[in-house]
Amino acid sequence: MKQNSEIQTTLAAFREATWELDNVYTMFPKSCGLSEVEYWSLLLIYEGVATQSQISERLFISRQTLNSAFKQLRKKGLIRLEPYEENQRSKQSFLTEIGRAFVEERILWMHRIEENAWKKLSSDEHNALIRLTKKMSSLIQNEMEHSK
Repeated sequence: MKQNSEIQTTLAAFREATWELDNVYTMFPKSCGLSEVEYWSLLLIYEGVATQSQISERLFISRQTLNSAFKQLRKKGLIRLEPYEENQRSKQSFLTEIGRAFVEERILWMHRIEENAWKKLSSDEHNALIRLTKKMSSLIQNEMEHSK
């Protein structure tokens, strides 16, 4: 019984830590006046991810949710959509001049904050954090697949 209690205590502490980190990453978009989907979409477009399909796959969100975010980004003048020459149904996403300046000023500023925090960890801490985060994600996914 003691082992189960220890598991519950450490699991609760782990959840609390992940919620704290999620809250930090939720603050990034809010500080820029964007939704999370708008924020991460702008960053992905800046990094060269061109289609809504690719972005929805990377963000694990529905096309409908992404379409709503794109409408807001277009309304704010941050992106434009252009059809591909070879396929008029698919559209490529581009940052406008305003959008590029916004990303470089606001979003990349947030990423410099993240980078400065990362620099305060040792190389061993970087590797452990990455390895353990990936391991936990994989283990949870496996458990979910096996419990169906």
